[in-house]
Amino acid sequence: MTALRFDERVALVTGAGRGMGRLHALELARRGARVVVADAGLALLGTGADPSPAHEVVEEIRAAGGTAVAYTDDLRDERAARDAVRRAVDAFGALDVVVHNAGFTLGGLGFEHESLDRLDAQLGVNVRAGFAIAQEAWPHLARHGRGRIVFAGSTARYGMPRSVPYATAKSAYLGLTRSLALAGAPMGIGVNTVEPAGATRMAENLAESDYRTWFLDTMRPELVTPVVVALVHDSCAVSGELFVVGGGRIARAIVAESRGVVDRDLTPETALAHLDAVLEDRDWTVIADTAGSGALAAQVLGATIEVAMTTNPAPTDPTDADREPTA
Repeated sequence: MTALRFDERVALVTGAGRGMGRLHALELARRGARVVVADAGLALLGTGADPSPAHEVVEEIRAAGGTAVAYTDDLRDERAARDAVRRAVDAFGALDVVVHNAGFTLGGLGFEHESLDRLDAQLGVNVRAGFAIAQEAWPHLARHGRGRIVFAGSTARYGMPRSVPYATAKSAYLGLTRSLALAGAPMGIGVNTVEPAGATRMAENLAESDYRTWFLDTMRPELVTPVVVALVHDSCAVSGELFVVGGGRIARAIVAESRGVVDRDLTPETALAHLDAVLEDRDWTVIADTAGSGALAAQVLGATIEVAMTTNPAPTDPTDADREPTA
């Protein structure tokens, strides 16, 4: 089997000073990539700043014969997120790979005690930073028709009652990944999300239990890196997918819809009566995009028309905000 190489490629890895991000950066460098190690050195709960972890990883890469530079600004700031991309282009003249792994936990808290500040912190380091980095990187990734992006999501997307801001922010990667994959396809840009399980600093939040012991023994972070590296290689044609990864397991997380129930005389009363049937676990269709959802609805409702994504043209006046697409 031919080894996957990244010679002449430039990779930006965020959150690369510790944990899984560090391992991703080291492996990409070992395989020939020139790497920007982006890490502000925040504490586990997102406080403080320490540039030393990023610089230590850079030195580790250089000591092994690789090429790397550090970037240590806080990615929650839009300027800093965009400047991470500029750092790569200034240092190496290009950017081919983005791995947005940066993140932190805020600890568990009952929803009644949550705040918008805690939500903003999670949205900032995850979605806002990921959005800004991807947008700034977009023309560079498109230049050679082989750009790759991987976001670090989380199975918190399924719901975490005592970490609502974290779960909310990680859930946003679904829309970001699927939308950017569709937008990037004509330009050869591939975009995926990995939802990793690894025994890193965040595992400290697990309560003492048999599960915690098993998790720390089994979910070695180095078993996540091979999937990330594969997804950002030129030869990987997969895009728009979410992968659950941990302990040597790779699984596909899907977006699906059931055929549901059709009642053209719906009332609140009949809607309530239908819910048990609607919730039955059967007749699933994997949905690729919004148009796919519309096509399924049209099919179930008996339409014979072709369904396509309906969007409004870009405004000629930048101040004229786009209306939402119909769906």
